[in-house]
Amino acid sequence: MTKKQLQFILKQGENSKIEFKESLEKNIVKDICAFANSSGGKIFLGVDDNNQPKGIKITNRLKSQIQDLAQNCDPAIKVNLKEAGNILIIEVPEGSNKPYQCFKGKTRRKI
Repeated sequence: MTKKQLQFILKQGENSKIEFKESLEKNIVKDICAFANSSGGKIFLGVDDNNQPKGIKITNRLKSQIQDLAQNCDPAIKVNLKEAGNILIIEVPEGSNKPYQCFKGKTRRKI
C-alpha cells in the first residue's frame, strides 16, 4: 500500500470494511470474526479514533499474537498482515466456513 493510498483511507475514515485501532487489544479478535462473518475487511493498527496515524512498533511477536488470535477462532481464520510504514494492516477475507466464533486463549471459551 502506498503512502497516498493510506492517506486516502485515513481521510475516508472507518466503515463496514475498515476499522482503526491505536494498539493491539484483546477484543480485536471480535473484529476479525465480524469481518470473516461478513464480506471481509481491514484493521489498521496504529491509527487512533480520529483517523490520525500514531504508528505502532511492528515486531514478529506482535504479528504472531495476531495470527494466534485468528487461528483460535472456530473455525480458524487466515489473516494476511501487511505493513504501511509503522501501520500494521490486518486483512481479513470473507470466510467460506461461516459462522465464525471467537474465543479467549487456547481454552476456547466464548468471549
